[in-house]
Amino acid sequence: MSKKSKLDLLVRVRYMNPLPPPPFPPKLFQIPSDINRLGEPSYLSHLATSAPLPMLVDSEMGMPLDLNEFEGVWDGNDQALNRLRDPSRIHDPADEILLAPFRPAAQANGVAANVPTPTEVSWMRNSNLFSRKVNNARRREAAEAAEKANAAVDASEAAQIMAIDKTFTDLHAQPVEDIQHPDGKKRALKVVETYDILPDHDVWSNAYTMVRFPERPSAATAANPSAGASSPRLAKSVLRPVIDDDLSLVEFYLPQEDALERLESAYDHPADEQIVQQIREIAEQDGKDPQLDEIIMNAHYDRIRTYELVTQERPVKELLVAFIEDEGGDEERPAKRRKGAMYKPLPMRALLRKTRARRDEESTRADVWDKARVGYRVPTHDEVAEREKENSQITDPYWANEELRRLHGGENMAEGQGEAIDDEELPMDEGAERAEDEAEKDD
Repeated sequence: MSKKSKLDLLVRVRYMNPLPPPPFPPKLFQIPSDINRLGEPSYLSHLATSAPLPMLVDSEMGMPLDLNEFEGVWDGNDQALNRLRDPSRIHDPADEILLAPFRPAAQANGVAANVPTPTEVSWMRNSNLFSRKVNNARRREAAEAAEKANAAVDASEAAQIMAIDKTFTDLHAQPVEDIQHPDGKKRALKVVETYDILPDHDVWSNAYTMVRFPERPSAATAANPSAGASSPRLAKSVLRPVIDDDLSLVEFYLPQEDALERLESAYDHPADEQIVQQIREIAEQDGKDPQLDEIIMNAHYDRIRTYELVTQERPVKELLVAFIEDEGGDEERPAKRRKGAMYKPLPMRALLRKTRARRDEESTRADVWDKARVGYRVPTHDEVAEREKENSQITDPYWANEELRRLHGGENMAEGQGEAIDDEELPMDEGAERAEDEAEKDD
């Protein structure tokens, strides 16, 4: 028995619908025309007679050529035609050069040489002075570019560190009013407020990933495609990576609406190592045991959909920036954080796309979690030590020297070659000292 398809319902017959012929034969008209008359000049005579002149002129078209009015013109005396200059008439000094007599070019060996005289200067010529200035400027720019290209550049680690340190000194020495926008079209913009660009100590040890979804995430599922999610729920979402047959998948979970307040309170009641071990023992026997909700404060999450990881790469120049305004602290209650633009480099960027997972495939997977409990625990000693090691890059003033010694096998090649990289205690500004004192009090 053959399987029918949708193509079997198509009728492969093409019906023609040609136009019927006209009910009468075509009729041709014979129009006599003499082709020879088009080549005669008389053909345009009626056009010349029919076009009226725009003004009234005489037989000489307004330009009399009667030389009898000039005395002596037939006797060879043409002084009447070339009138002498009227000495009583005053000309502008700038026009004197135009009234100079014509001087033919000098001849060398019987050939006229094209040597212009001072009086034969064209007003459209290029100024030699202007051309000389342009050429000198171009030569000067080319010489400076060649000098910069041939100049010896110190690419040592000490020189690079000192150059970076010099940028901070130059920036603080420059008045705020003199700072201009780097874009030439925005030179009119003025600096309103300045922020110190500082690494964010609170999140420096965290590993962030910038995830791009194919569409705006929501609570829509196959059973309820019109379900939406509020912004607080989306802010608490969880992405769980899964590896299935060399295919990288990411499962998207959202908390229940009534569990948001409980999740906020759970952050202030983390579980210690003993409670975490007890939770693991109970979960191995029965993950749905209600006793888990009594041991640790948690929130229930639902699996919404599964995404496929398309690409995962390390970005080059992408930062997470947070602006901290001045909190206005005083001696009794100092500000917790100093004013500035806190940044954190993004180490990873990922692109997701939808997947249509079948029910039979999901049932065979052992790592499919339809429900999940999310709570907080106290970090272990190893995790605390790892975070402190990461934060030492921005908190330890001697981290750069130690890193250079590690790279060079125990010797800092840049030490002693500049004040920016010497092993000496550098003075801190007032904001940094206040922030360090607050960090010690919190510890």
